[in-house]
Amino acid sequence: MNSTPPMARMLPIVAAELFEVEAAFATPYKLSKNYGTLAITRAVMLKLTDADGVEGWGEANPMQPFTAESPAEAAGVLRTTLLPALLRDANPEPGRIDALLDALLPDHLCAKGAVSMALLDLMGKRLGVSVATLLGGALRDSLPVLWPLGSGSAEDDIRVIDERAAQGFATFMLKMGSAPVADEVRRVAALEARYGARIKLIADANQGWSRVEAADFMAGVSGSRLAFVEQPVAKNDLEGMALLAAGSRLPVSADEALTGLAEAGRIASLGAARVFSIKSSKNGGPLRAQRIAAVAQAFGIGCYMNSMLEFGITQAASLQHAAVIPNLVDAGHAFMSTLRLAEDPTDFSAQVRNGVAHLPRGPGLGVEVDEQHVRRMAISSLRLGGQS
Repeated sequence: MNSTPPMARMLPIVAAELFEVEAAFATPYKLSKNYGTLAITRAVMLKLTDADGVEGWGEANPMQPFTAESPAEAAGVLRTTLLPALLRDANPEPGRIDALLDALLPDHLCAKGAVSMALLDLMGKRLGVSVATLLGGALRDSLPVLWPLGSGSAEDDIRVIDERAAQGFATFMLKMGSAPVADEVRRVAALEARYGARIKLIADANQGWSRVEAADFMAGVSGSRLAFVEQPVAKNDLEGMALLAAGSRLPVSADEALTGLAEAGRIASLGAARVFSIKSSKNGGPLRAQRIAAVAQAFGIGCYMNSMLEFGITQAASLQHAAVIPNLVDAGHAFMSTLRLAEDPTDFSAQVRNGVAHLPRGPGLGVEVDEQHVRRMAISSLRLGGQS
């Protein structure tokens, strides 16, 4: 038993290192017509070191046009504005720093989220507890994981579903928006005819439809067992989302439309979604994402834990947050990102077994980061503070 007492308070951050990293997908991923086919993903990884030498890791996962900022822009604002403010602060409590950075910049949620993740990781390590404990305490220690299916045909889907179902996956997200709506309706019908209730399906158009196309799809699948339909129309068309949500028994999910707390309030008050798609990086880190989940709970909205094609740091932050949310939807959640990448410098993949993500047992985010692997992957890096 470790008899070392926990370090009870935060100390100043004395060094910050930024790494812009890139990795290929094992298989290219075809999304809607708005996003095309993805072959690589980029992220900004952040290592913070405090005056005791304790380290915390964070990650930003911007992806244009899905997010307003790019990885280079996230790294730039971290370098010029956010990290200098953090390094000047004598008491870097995560909540205080979130508020400080929000006062400095109203946007750049992905960049601010990396700081928030790293500080929570560091605080958890200092106290010897998980981030889930810092967020209020875990309600669960595992979650089912979904597997995504790129835009394509039912025949394409069946090959992947059969393979992944044998590995324990029971929820599958169908990317849509590239093919005609009638084809997508037939795709859903074919998969449900083959698999029945053995699997759950989610349809995600990634803003790929007009109001008319979205309404046609919702009508075409009205008798289906789809768990929900994600972001069927443009993110700024909340009125259109509200009309779709009111006219269908199938839940509509807000993804691209859901960024910060203000957007969460507008979506909820308009009745524009019955599911919130929460992404720890896109929403600005676990503390900001937790406030969005609280809005959802107040309005009777379910939460689906989604991902931004992430590496293991963000995946771990999202899982730590997911563990404390009482109003999760009854379906698989997006903790498969690292399984789809050619490489990841963390051990998060070990937490996903037989289609289930298990909450790490270690302090902080609970994942080990191979710093030398991060450095090998980096296409750019920068150090602020400390010794060069």
